[in-house]
Amino acid sequence: MQRPFRLPRAAASTVAVLAALGALVCTTLMFLPSPANATVFNKGHFTFEESGEEDLCGIAVRIDSIGNGHFRNRTGKGELDQAFFGQSSFEFTDTFTNLATGASFTIAGHLTGMDVKATPLGGNLFEFKFRESGTVALRDMDGKVVLRDAGAIWLTVVFDTLGDSMPGGETLDETVDRVSGPHPLQDMDEAAFCDIVHDLIG
Repeated sequence: MQRPFRLPRAAASTVAVLAALGALVCTTLMFLPSPANATVFNKGHFTFEESGEEDLCGIAVRIDSIGNGHFRNRTGKGELDQAFFGQSSFEFTDTFTNLATGASFTIAGHLTGMDVKATPLGGNLFEFKFRESGTVALRDMDGKVVLRDAGAIWLTVVFDTLGDSMPGGETLDETVDRVSGPHPLQDMDEAAFCDIVHDLIG
């Protein structure tokens, strides 16, 4: 399975460059297998750097994004031969700067993703058990932490591998099974996120 970096829900709905980072991760990495059940398909390192101007909560901002990490994909065997597993670890920093005032804040994190198990559902469909862990912090211009996500999220993902013997496919359903640790960035809605944005750089 391949799945993107889990953006904070509020940020995901408003920040195009963060979404681009998630898309990069989706196309190049993720997720670990049961070692005895799979063989290495590919592995490597990646870097990401991009800048762009966007409207964020009604404020014209420049978003400077950098990221780097490593990944490994594996191919399942037997009834799992269309299921790709792997492991990824990556870090990123996104800096949001008000173009009018120069005020800024950052969202930065270090995350790992792991497929723990895959169960065939028939055809090209599989149910994956996935775990993501790490920290993501929103900091003000002085580097003070305003909000921090920390801990792990366990998910069940129903995934169509498309049967093409290549990583990637289509996510059909995703359910959060368990969350450990605080995740205020993941949980807030767009209005709450925008309130923080205006407090920091508005």
